[in-house]
Amino acid sequence: MRKPRLAKGYLLDIEGVLVRNKAYEPVPGSVAWVAELQERGIPFCLVSNNTTDRPTVLIERLNAAGFSLGTEQMVGALELGRTMLAERGLRRICWLGVAGLNNYWEEAGFELTGGDECEAVVLGVNPDLTTGDLEGVLPAVLDRGVDLVCLHRNLFYLDDRDCRRMGPGCWSAALQALGGVGRTLTVGKPDPRIYRAALKRIGVAAEDTLFISDDPVSDLITAGRLGMETVFVLSGKHGDHEILGRMDQDDWPDVVCGRLSDISLAEEDVS
Repeated sequence: MRKPRLAKGYLLDIEGVLVRNKAYEPVPGSVAWVAELQERGIPFCLVSNNTTDRPTVLIERLNAAGFSLGTEQMVGALELGRTMLAERGLRRICWLGVAGLNNYWEEAGFELTGGDECEAVVLGVNPDLTTGDLEGVLPAVLDRGVDLVCLHRNLFYLDDRDCRRMGPGCWSAALQALGGVGRTLTVGKPDPRIYRAALKRIGVAAEDTLFISDDPVSDLITAGRLGMETVFVLSGKHGDHEILGRMDQDDWPDVVCGRLSDISLAEEDVS
């Protein structure tokens, strides 16, 4: 595959691209690469499916790892989910994500309830989620047909020990298989809304933007279909490109490389 072209704007996944996993150890070369992007004044935005940390905490963790970023440089599934639920008037929710974010919802005026009283079931990453938790929302799903809001549809993620853990995409598939769910709403990647929000943030057209991720299925297919050039890096979930063999070739990323720092931000000298 060819090298990625220079772009007018960049959209970056976080885990697997900037940092290896939830331990937030930087991928070699990523801190310097982002610093060069900033020095050159090139618009960029982090596009995050993180649903375990508040946006401010996530930025703090990245800065503790050596980056120099602000919350205005990130669009996340968590904040978009909160906005979308409020706009739809769904204030009583059964939150099946991490308990550490309970206050994040309550501070925005949401009431956290059980599955027998909620207006929507909301899924995020939760390493402690059990089948008992899923069974607890069966009254809401089977008897009342409430909406299922999936903050993202990742099937798995890497925890802070580099172990693969099941993501909300698996749990949402299990609940949808019951057949009683009302609307199923996805907020983060691969839903187009988070990509469009990020493009609006950087003010660059899709065709002039490069999207970089370690997940060709959940992240890059949508980016490519929206007209962006896509780069699949092998520094996160996938250590090789075997995953591409399970995808339709029309959805393959434009470029595959080892890590973020392999992508040049300067014109090559051909003299």
